[in-house]
Amino acid sequence: MELYISMAFLSAVISLVLAIQLHKIDTRKEFLWFLPALVSSGIWSLFSGLWLLAPLSYSTILVKAAFLGIITLPVFMVYFALDYANNPWAATLRKKPWIIWTIPAVSLVLMISNEMHGLFWSDVVLKELFHDRMISYFVPGLWFIVHSVYSYGLVVLAAVLIFMALGRQRERIGQFFLLAGIAMPTVFSILYNLNVTTLDLSPLFLSFAILVFGFIISTRFYFMKTEETQTLHDKTREMNKLYMLVVSISEKLIQSDSEQTDASINMVLKMLGEFTGVDRTYLFLYDDKNDEVNNSHEWCAEGIDEERENLQHIPFEQATPRWRKLLMNNQHIYIPSVKDLPDTPLYADEKNILEPQGIQSLIVVPMHYGKQFVGFAGFDSVRKKRAWNDDEIALLKLCGDIMAGSLVRMRYEYSLIEAVERAEVANRAKSEFLSNMSHELRTPLTAIIGFSEIILDDLPDEDSKENMEIILKSSRALLTLINDLIDYSKAEAGIISLKPVSTQIDRVFGVIKNISAPRLQEKKLKLESEVTPAAQKNFLLDKGRLQQILLSLTGNAIKFTNEGYVKIRADAIPENEDDGKTMAFDEMQLSSRRYTLLVQVIDTGIGIKEEDQASVFSLFTQLSSGNTRQYGGMGFGLTIAQRLVQLMGGEISLDSTPGKGSVFTVSIPGVQEVLQH
Repeated sequence: MELYISMAFLSAVISLVLAIQLHKIDTRKEFLWFLPALVSSGIWSLFSGLWLLAPLSYSTILVKAAFLGIITLPVFMVYFALDYANNPWAATLRKKPWIIWTIPAVSLVLMISNEMHGLFWSDVVLKELFHDRMISYFVPGLWFIVHSVYSYGLVVLAAVLIFMALGRQRERIGQFFLLAGIAMPTVFSILYNLNVTTLDLSPLFLSFAILVFGFIISTRFYFMKTEETQTLHDKTREMNKLYMLVVSISEKLIQSDSEQTDASINMVLKMLGEFTGVDRTYLFLYDDKNDEVNNSHEWCAEGIDEERENLQHIPFEQATPRWRKLLMNNQHIYIPSVKDLPDTPLYADEKNILEPQGIQSLIVVPMHYGKQFVGFAGFDSVRKKRAWNDDEIALLKLCGDIMAGSLVRMRYEYSLIEAVERAEVANRAKSEFLSNMSHELRTPLTAIIGFSEIILDDLPDEDSKENMEIILKSSRALLTLINDLIDYSKAEAGIISLKPVSTQIDRVFGVIKNISAPRLQEKKLKLESEVTPAAQKNFLLDKGRLQQILLSLTGNAIKFTNEGYVKIRADAIPENEDDGKTMAFDEMQLSSRRYTLLVQVIDTGIGIKEEDQASVFSLFTQLSSGNTRQYGGMGFGLTIAQRLVQLMGGEISLDSTPGKGSVFTVSIPGVQEVLQH
């Protein structure tokens, strides 16, 4: 008896553990109904053991609890068997559960309320199990017999369905354990109900059979999962290799310049072909003007004939209308077997193209750059067919788009280079034209100015002199404009060169004062100058260009200043310490110490609004606000001054307040001091 109780409890525990384990591993829910069967078996075993262990007063309650498992177990076994055998009745019973649950439901109700009618058990009597132990024996009632026949019928039905399913799966061991597991508890249950045996051993045998069958299922799951895991591992490893290949392809194409793009794409096609095991990889680029495609790049495995020369200027719509429609809609084309293509007009053209090349299977992916269709990439299998999965196709499409981006970038770069070259040629032609025309104009104009000055002194009356002065003033203004045109054309053509000489800033300021004197006197302005002690040195500079820059800035300041003053100021800021070393340059001794030369042109003129300050150095730009149009000019001066300062390695900055004036600062770094000339 103690052995029976121990086995019952052990069977209950194993049923519970097996149910939990099966729930974890059955992710596809293939054995969904086997879980409640295990639970029912565990309930039957657990309470059967407690029935023998507990006092007689608890017998009825414990037996009823055990019968919860006994009554429901055959139903769950049928559900499981129908699912396991893929029987169509499984769906029917799920939709109409009353078909199978009616008798078990009545059995549960009658069992629980048996004391009121005695239909399930007609009586309860005491029996001696062993010499030292009495148990309650429940005499079967009328409905108990109905329930038993129905339950045995369900068990047999479940056994037949599972036996046939195992036969189809060639599970001979499973069939053996199933027959043994079903037969033994059924026989012992019948013997107990016929009062042949004192103790019902069927719970133990049925639980044991279910446990064995559950173990078989779990083992099958283990091997299935192991095989699936290995397959998934292999697939993941191959996909990781493909991902790394895509990363490598991206790096190679991104790092290559426009001149290397073709070679890089050929290398990429080789890498993809060798990795995927195909025999030929290629690119076709789309010509939207002529609606044709051209085989631009190709890689072939050893022993495979190249087809690139034969696949040029193919009319896309006419040759392969199906391909054109799919590829332009960003869809791929996968042909598992070329020879199996249908013999219909839709596939006739592409079949005529593919079969002469000996292609057995292929995949073609579109290449898009944004919404722009660039072309397509193809992967041909010639020696044997190749199957492609969705992940591989997605990565091939990604590779195609990456190559499309590189090709579009190459086109843009080439177009940009050509455009720049054309612009440079046009700019040089324009500058040469301006330079030639300016020289042609300056020669006669110089003569006009010279003769005007001579005639001015000989004119007898004031009216004639005034008219001649107007001619002279206008001629000089025109000559200034022509000189600016020449300087600008030289700057644009890149033919201005610097001639650094020993330069004293105070002498440059003296020249600026002398040249600006007539205009200052005319506007009754004063030109102040200041040279700090640090700037009172001989510096290695292009004196002529520095004078030109300051004349432009000073002239601009005088033009826009009606009262107050104009001031030019110079300072030199040391950039490094003087180590006492000298260097020779064109018969001059230079100090190793370098300075940043700062020259400011300060005025109390009309000033410039903050929003206009950025445009004052632009060509042909003059401020349009207020009354500045009255000052004239073409907007050359500051533009040329800025170009010259940049040529000397410096920069010009502006600080201005409307109504208070402006400060133009010229900063030229790296200027050396001339020690001896």
